[in-house]
Amino acid sequence: MFQFAKSLLSSVFSLGKRPLDDDEAKDSDRDSSKRARVDAPVEEYTHRIKITSIPKDAKQLRKHLLEMGYKMTKAPKWNHGIINASSQKEAEEIAEKLNGYLYKNKPLQATYIREPKPDYTKRKEKKGKNKHVNDKNDTRTFAERLADQVTPLHKLPYDQQLVKKDRKNRDVMHKLKWKLAGLKDITPAAQKQMLWYKERKGLPCTFEPPIGSPELNGYRSKCEFTIGFDLEGNPTVGFLLGLYKMGVTAVLDPSECIHVSDTAKRIARAMQDYVRASEFPAYDRVQKTGTWRTLLTKTMRTGEVLVLVQMKTDDLTDEQVESEKQKLIEYWNSLKSQPEPVVVTTLLFQSWDGASNGITDRAPIEILTGDGFIHEKLLDCTFQISSNSFFQINTAATEVLYSKCAEWCNVGKGKKTTLLDLCCGTGTIGITMARSVDRVIGIEMVPEAIEDAKKNAELNGITNVEYYANKVEDKLHVIGAAQNEEVVAVLDPPRNGTHPSVIQAIRAAPLIKRVVYISCDSKQALANFESLCRPTSKKFEGSPFRPTRAVSIDLFPHTEHCELMVEFMRDELLDEFDAQQDDKEEDSPADAVGDSDDTDDVPANNTVEEE
Repeated sequence: MFQFAKSLLSSVFSLGKRPLDDDEAKDSDRDSSKRARVDAPVEEYTHRIKITSIPKDAKQLRKHLLEMGYKMTKAPKWNHGIINASSQKEAEEIAEKLNGYLYKNKPLQATYIREPKPDYTKRKEKKGKNKHVNDKNDTRTFAERLADQVTPLHKLPYDQQLVKKDRKNRDVMHKLKWKLAGLKDITPAAQKQMLWYKERKGLPCTFEPPIGSPELNGYRSKCEFTIGFDLEGNPTVGFLLGLYKMGVTAVLDPSECIHVSDTAKRIARAMQDYVRASEFPAYDRVQKTGTWRTLLTKTMRTGEVLVLVQMKTDDLTDEQVESEKQKLIEYWNSLKSQPEPVVVTTLLFQSWDGASNGITDRAPIEILTGDGFIHEKLLDCTFQISSNSFFQINTAATEVLYSKCAEWCNVGKGKKTTLLDLCCGTGTIGITMARSVDRVIGIEMVPEAIEDAKKNAELNGITNVEYYANKVEDKLHVIGAAQNEEVVAVLDPPRNGTHPSVIQAIRAAPLIKRVVYISCDSKQALANFESLCRPTSKKFEGSPFRPTRAVSIDLFPHTEHCELMVEFMRDELLDEFDAQQDDKEEDSPADAVGDSDDTDDVPANNTVEEE
């Protein structure tokens, strides 16, 4: 193995090229002992279900079908949706179940489409393989095109980026007033609960100035690189030069990507050298052939590095796979002594033969070297991170975000507080605040994340935490025994927001007077905001919340993404807040908040225009 690594390094770091292996010999080796493959009919045909008669709220239909176990894709210009199946039998069963299925009292139409795989592939290629890349009217270099793809705001000065992102979040909060104004069948009691949005001009709450990231370049601690081919057909490790669904398959190396760390760039370059010297080809996303698929890197401020290599192995024998694992171990170990060393703390391996691209949770991950995890420091706490652990990708900006969240939760202000860390993941928010509160309760649906949270609490000597692997709505009753002066809920859900049942459970918990909602996509969180604020009803029990302040915090410089943190209050806590605001306005009426630059266009009647 050492001799292999030595010869590989010689070919990678020298100017000479490794001679090509004998193709006939390789074909003979592969034909002699192949793994069992998927049945031929699945390989020869694509099986899809076309859904028509789609209502205007296609997103809601998508969510509904996903809850039924069916993932429907729909492009903006399509008047139909597509569900992919793995076999004819599965496709026919789905089509039979969904054809005539009543969604909001209207029947869907589902048709099974069976198409030869070669025809499907040719049609997809003809429709646009790299057509956007080869646009003759586009005068940008390929590096500039990639930069515009992965960091679309990179040409804007950073202060202007912040203004742009903050404006988007302000627009969402302004739309919240429109949503509330558009509620129908409002009772007189409900109208009284909604008077605040009519009385307040402009935005529904105070907006604090946007907060930028302390680090603007090289901030990403996690990168998932595609292994494919560049425009000249060379095996390349990097990012797609456009959207795959638009037909773009070309991959460009990340050497000029300003948001990727230098360590991650060196790892990607080293993996690219390895793949180019390998006897096995890079994976072709269109043909679904090849071996090397994906490279995941996690590079933390502690200096610890996690690398995960993904291969397609159904064309390899067990012996070839095991041999390749050993070669990977030898290769990455040998890079420690290079002039620009790459020191990998833990090296992982995943075999994935499925159609979906990227690292997947549907296949096991094997540890080749190290313990399978790394560590990061965040606000004087240490966190253990595995390949599938969620951890914010900009540690420095995350410290700013969590510090602001603690400030809004009144953590450390003298009151005994129970902190509810809802959708807690690996426990980062609760653990960073645990020493300043009386009790932390973390709830998360993913059992593996809860196990990570417990380990992280133990790692930091935190003993006042309780973690539950449950749905939030099934565990909120545990706060009933709280004897504290205040219960604060921090909600940090995935990008598409949280399930309506979570909001309903929060509304129905009378001890929760304050909610701090952290959203990484405010537009998708708008439905949750509306549910928190809408009048009391059978579906939404308890008093409605009201937004009291909001702030944009940037964790993703040079991209369109930005966090929005909103504080919601209700009942006597809200009364106290209003009294304090009245006192401030009396002392300084000229400084009264209200964002007067935003005109208030909320209609007086209970109607709202269709979006």
